Amino acid sequence: MVGPPHPMVHQMPPTDKLHTLHDRLRSGVALVSKLEDLLRERGNPEAKLAAFARVSDYLQDVVLPHLRAERAVLYPEAAPLVGIDQQLVRRLEDSCEELERCVARVLHDQARLRGGVHDSAGCRRHIATLVRLLRRHLQAVEDELLPCLDRELSDRDVYRIYERIQEVSFDEELAGRVPAGAEAAVAAARRLRDGQGIDSELFFLGEYVSDPELVERTVATTIEACRLLGSAGLAAHLSIDPTAIGLLSDADACRRNAERIARSVAEQPLGRLNLVMLDMEDLTLVEPTLRLHRELLALGLPAGITLQARLRRTADDIGPLLGQPTAVRLVKGAFPLGPEHDHQGGRAVSAAYLALATRMLAPEAREAGLRPIFATHDGTLILRIAALARSQGWASDQFEFEMLLGVRMDLQRRLRSEGFSVRAHLPFGSAGVTPTLPGGEHPAEAVHLGEA
Repeated sequence: MVGPPHPMVHQMPPTDKLHTLHDRLRSGVALVSKLEDLLRERGNPEAKLAAFARVSDYLQDVVLPHLRAERAVLYPEAAPLVGIDQQLVRRLEDSCEELERCVARVLHDQARLRGGVHDSAGCRRHIATLVRLLRRHLQAVEDELLPCLDRELSDRDVYRIYERIQEVSFDEELAGRVPAGAEAAVAAARRLRDGQGIDSELFFLGEYVSDPELVERTVATTIEACRLLGSAGLAAHLSIDPTAIGLLSDADACRRNAERIARSVAEQPLGRLNLVMLDMEDLTLVEPTLRLHRELLALGLPAGITLQARLRRTADDIGPLLGQPTAVRLVKGAFPLGPEHDHQGGRAVSAAYLALATRMLAPEAREAGLRPIFATHDGTLILRIAALARSQGWASDQFEFEMLLGVRMDLQRRLRSEGFSVRAHLPFGSAGVTPTLPGGEHPAEAVHLGEA
């Protein structure tokens, strides 16, 4: 952890220290650009996967932690200052959100490539957008915001911001490291519940899998985690991607695998929120996932479903779910296609999220037995939803907020202290996929909870 500044540090002008925080980000931009060039070439899939893995490490270990630290420290410090244009702060925050969405798309492309889905043109487009936006963001911070901080703050305050960004970035990097196996994941879930009263939802990393052996491994490992949770006295609350259990190759096999997992969940001790939650992936998979949810419910199995506020169709998809005893998890979503299918821009997505949350918190939904789950790191949205739930007569244990393990722990603890139910999305395994909120949403939001 970063300690007090050494006296020699003051040989460097304060904002120059903030500039140095961008050096690691710049050093990896060339690596990402080389991947774009490599994807233009024919053949050599092993080299492409290896290059994608290096880029993935850079994005997860360097870019995302820094962006989250900027959002958690730099902009809250800058916003109250009289001499700083608030539009500039909002623009930089929006830029962080867009960058996190770009990172999520690139990491999603990696998952698809590992699963055998090849879309080189789409990958190159996402990578080129990421590189362009990252360079533009770094330039804007350095040329527009840092000179203002130099003018408005003392050297001591600038150094304090520098150190705090380093601390948060380091914590976020550690939070991105996930347990390797089911036993370690259950142990982490137990520590979280016993130490902070926060529940967990386990998710074995992987998506867009077509190899039957990998599919069976996912199913077997998820069932093992389910049984370990039950034995540990924890709720058997699990999240699965349909494409990780066979949907890409065999819809019937996917249904059978989902039923196996759901029956294992149903066999665990009663009195806890035992549930298998279906993640929502890209638009082509919405209908199959909704159908899978209906099939599990028809069998009397404890199944929930994830919906994406970004998609315009969600306003229609959610209607039939509000009148039945199931769990609906609402995310912002990270599979943008265009204005025909999506709400455009962070503010429009947030507005759609709040409108859907309002419907989920209607008294009629509560009477039908719906359990609303709001998966977002957007602190503003969370506070509005909490107030709305109270005004509609929902008890604090009748709905819950969900966030990625290790992200916005300050907000998670605050919500728990106020009596709200909080669940951590706890990925585990070594599938080489970055932890994201369900629905492909990366915790970039407002630190993801400005975008989550």
